[in-house]
Amino acid sequence: MGVKQQIKAIVPQRVWKLLQRNKANIKLASYYSGQRKRFLNNCAGQWNDERFEQLRGTMVYYIHRIEKGLSHKHFRSGFGRSAFIELKAMMERWRELGYPVDDVTYHAAQNVVRAYVHKHRAIGKQIPQFVSEWFADEVASADKACGNEGNAGVKIVRASDKLDNKTKNYATLFAQRTSVREYAGTPVNMQAVHDAIALSMKTPSVCNRQAYRILLVQNPKLIEHALKLQGGWRGYDMPPLLALISVDVRSFVSVEERNEPYIDGGLFTMAFLTALEYESLASCPLNTMMRKQQEHDIRNLLGIPDYEVLIAFVAIGNFPESIESPISFRYKPEIITRELR
Repeated sequence: MGVKQQIKAIVPQRVWKLLQRNKANIKLASYYSGQRKRFLNNCAGQWNDERFEQLRGTMVYYIHRIEKGLSHKHFRSGFGRSAFIELKAMMERWRELGYPVDDVTYHAAQNVVRAYVHKHRAIGKQIPQFVSEWFADEVASADKACGNEGNAGVKIVRASDKLDNKTKNYATLFAQRTSVREYAGTPVNMQAVHDAIALSMKTPSVCNRQAYRILLVQNPKLIEHALKLQGGWRGYDMPPLLALISVDVRSFVSVEERNEPYIDGGLFTMAFLTALEYESLASCPLNTMMRKQQEHDIRNLLGIPDYEVLIAFVAIGNFPESIESPISFRYKPEIITRELR
């Protein structure tokens, strides 16, 4: 018998558990300290230097904000001043630092301005003065896309293209999936949703723990309240169905698994989104990155226990006949791939 086992044999179980808890607490504090420093020192927060990756990530954030505004069914002309202020600053800083203006992200920034101008012209609305002044080159060339043609703006999603989803191979199904935020005014087939959950159970999880949980909310008042707290659904009609994916931390053993709930939960979320697409249901994932009070209120509203961590909301509905959706460009695989040989 080892020393540890000898001590465990003579120490009261209550004391042993307390010692193990204190040990785990010290290790967790050390691990979280490292994670805190890594994020604090490298993220795109205002306190850090603006370098290539920070600028690129921030540009994509504002590009997508503008794309979402362009995709609204009830389009509001002249929107987006605050987003354009930030995008202009990011593009200017990019050029000041000598980063390539033929980069796909920089092209997307230019193209989303062009898409904005094109949308206003198409519906006979005046282009806001702030866009005309800040982005004169893009306004002048709005009828043509640069370099990466069509990599920002909106695209058309049609319900008719989704009818045969169950006959498509995985590559086609996955490639054609896009997030949709506005839905047909028809009831969701709940059996199809449950079938999507059943298919998602094939999701791999650490040591097959399968700790993911899913809450389906059909009550319109609860959906509205939850999305108001979440904060990312402004300007859209409420979805007919809202799912909340969480992970039960009671399934995890060691402090080294502290981040595993988010990994397993993320894998399940992607599987669920793809399964919904297979069932010809429209969906849009929504983050649960919230302040403490927001999370507290959502937990109380939806009855989520403290031992579950929140992963993502998923808005679900039927595809409308035709709807615009953000293009949400993707990087080429070689941009994100590294190899060791």
